[in-house]
Amino acid sequence: MTTQQIPVYAFLTMTTGARVGAHFLLRRDRESRLGRGLDCDVVLSDPLASRVHAIVTYEGDQWLVRDAGSRNGTFVNGQKADEASLLDECRLKVGSTEFLFRESDARPSELDSRVVGTAQTIIREFPLSHKDIAARGMEALHNLERAQDLLMLYQLCIRLLGTPDPDDVVRIALDLLQVRTKATVAAFLWLSEDRQLKPRFVLPENAAATELSDDLTDRVIEHKKPLWTGHKYENAGSDTPADFADAICVPVTHDAAVFGAVHLYRRRHDYTESEFEFAVSLANILSVALVRARRQATLIVEHQRLVNKAAAFDELIGDSKPMTDLKAKIARIARATGCVLVRGESGAGKELVARAIHRMSPRGDRPLLSVNCAAIPPDLMESQLFGHRKGSFTGADSDHEGWFQQAHTGTLFLDEVGELTLEGQAKLLRILEGHPFLPVGSTKEVKVDVRVIAATNRDLREFVRDRKFREDLYYRLSVFELYIPPLRERGEDIAHLLDFFLEHFKRQHGRPNLQLTPAARQRLLSYSWPGNVRQLRNVIDSAVVMADANEISANDLGLRDAGVQEIETLRIDDWEQKLIREALRRTDGNVPEAAKLLGLGRATLYRKIEEYGIDRR
Repeated sequence: MTTQQIPVYAFLTMTTGARVGAHFLLRRDRESRLGRGLDCDVVLSDPLASRVHAIVTYEGDQWLVRDAGSRNGTFVNGQKADEASLLDECRLKVGSTEFLFRESDARPSELDSRVVGTAQTIIREFPLSHKDIAARGMEALHNLERAQDLLMLYQLCIRLLGTPDPDDVVRIALDLLQVRTKATVAAFLWLSEDRQLKPRFVLPENAAATELSDDLTDRVIEHKKPLWTGHKYENAGSDTPADFADAICVPVTHDAAVFGAVHLYRRRHDYTESEFEFAVSLANILSVALVRARRQATLIVEHQRLVNKAAAFDELIGDSKPMTDLKAKIARIARATGCVLVRGESGAGKELVARAIHRMSPRGDRPLLSVNCAAIPPDLMESQLFGHRKGSFTGADSDHEGWFQQAHTGTLFLDEVGELTLEGQAKLLRILEGHPFLPVGSTKEVKVDVRVIAATNRDLREFVRDRKFREDLYYRLSVFELYIPPLRERGEDIAHLLDFFLEHFKRQHGRPNLQLTPAARQRLLSYSWPGNVRQLRNVIDSAVVMADANEISANDLGLRDAGVQEIETLRIDDWEQKLIREALRRTDGNVPEAAKLLGLGRATLYRKIEEYGIDRR
């Protein structure tokens, strides 16, 4: 009589659930518990499974499964059972997770390789759900290898956060992946212009000529899921290149589209379950980091393009005394808190001053938003500044986050603030006093932390007298007040700005050899510039384009009556300021003597000097 040999290995293979294809070896000398509890032998991230759902034991030369008082029951071959025998290829269901029970003389990995003709590829379902990830993270606390993997992935995330270059992101991730998986060859394929995945980086560098499996790449694109061959290759029909035993291919996806792939090849030995999971987790991190880095690179390029196109500059150009004093005031005000009111003629550079204040302030690394209040229709003023809710008025097809919410923790620059409606002024005052506000059509209050810099080329005091502007708001906005001198009062700064704009537009319009004739330069320097820096910029831009030869002549300049003192404004207060400055210049700052020249009393002149912010020196 021949005694039947007992198979050496018994195991469960997950067929549905978070870890499809995973094998769980069963031991004859102890029970194996299945459930959501972290102390179970098979930990399930299955909301339908109980903490200890079922127990598998070996008794009397047979394998048994017992339900452990679960909520949803245990099923064997589709039948609910409190206790049942497990035979080879029985189907076991625990919660919503299903397993195949197997008995074999071979280990699971060896059993998978017994496929006649060609190699078998295992397709795993990733990424996991948030619940699955949380459960696996808790499971790692009881598994040293998984805990080390989590630490490596955490350190990788921190490093990639500070890596702005997309190529560096890939190199760092691929290097770590090769070290962790002990891959003979690690490669990253990038989506080319013809929408094909082509090799971008291969490690080690001397393996760049290695033939990567097109079949694995095609399958990854088709399934959009990681592929693991999962065994040694001894057959001619292998999916991996020659001389390699095992392979992993993981897609790098964004918005359900594959834009890259990671290939891992090993010359000897199979990959392990943990190495496969590490590769998938790293690819998921790589996807997020790569998209972020590419967006940041695009933003940098776009920002530089806009700067070049607009001839913007990051500092106030000029060393004249009025500009030196202005820069010193900006440095002091930037470090303080409170609102700032910037006054000056149109085109003098009020927004540039606002940017300088923001950049030098503690909020310099946070948003700066600029709003031209004069360009917003009065009936949309509140909606644009403070936001609105869908359906709050005709045309409000969706929720809108106002400028104040968008500038939260940063700075909001309100140009032409005098154009605000009285209702908008009331809300602005409440915000500046620290109160929350209601977006249009909303019942939920919003509170923001925003520093406001306001600007105007009008006299707000006159608006206050005419009751067009709230007096309390005026005093709240003018905690700090800055006056930008017009370009005509900045002396040699005109020459500096002229040269700056000339060089910029020569590069932009591709005319590097263009020169300015002495007559044209003199005409520009003697002009009164009623439009200030903005006008100078536009005149130089036009002249560079319109000049016929390699020289800009006086006739190429779009100026009328250059050098002639023309009437630039009809505002009485503008002429009053000019007369006061001229009187102070003639008397070397002596106020009593200047008052005599102007025919004013000393007290009146002192008040007007203070009102206009005129420097007596």
